[in-house]
Amino acid sequence: MVKKLLLAGVVGLLIVSVMPVTGVFAAPLGEDPNPGQGKDVYPRLEKAFKRVQDWYEKQGEFLERADDYIRKAETFIGKAEQRGLDTSALRSLLESFEGSLPAVQKAHERAGEIISTHDGFDANGKVTDPGKAAQTVKDAASALQEGRQAHLGKGKALAEAIKAFWKDNRPPRPTTPNETLLPPPNE
Repeated sequence: MVKKLLLAGVVGLLIVSVMPVTGVFAAPLGEDPNPGQGKDVYPRLEKAFKRVQDWYEKQGEFLERADDYIRKAETFIGKAEQRGLDTSALRSLLESFEGSLPAVQKAHERAGEIISTHDGFDANGKVTDPGKAAQTVKDAASALQEGRQAHLGKGKALAEAIKAFWKDNRPPRPTTPNETLLPPPNE
């Protein structure tokens, strides 16, 4: 019987030892139970809107430089064709690059309209309505991403193809009989 009492006592102590010592406390009144809601979200929305504006600006700079890239690639391909080289792969990549630009431009213009109306933001980029501001950021980013996807990888593929083509087909450098590999001696 003593063994049974001792065993019951040990089991009781084990049960008591696993029970919590303190109670559960509720959050005090006045504290926001959902952090990141309310005014805490304003700085994040303002930063996101600024990032979208910067992205829009960079995409605009790309579109401004695109004609220059195309002109340089056309010149390079034209010179290679004059030398009798096959440039069909380069032409195809250049046409793909050029063909993607209207879709990028259209998406860029749509993003510009969204950013310029800046629903939910004031003229300084400060949040006035968090719901509308979040939707503005989402819509502008979506439009910019659509433009990015339309052109994704085409410029890089063209640049790498031109670089490889140049490496494989670089014209020999003319040498003159007086050209030496050593610098002239000091006098």
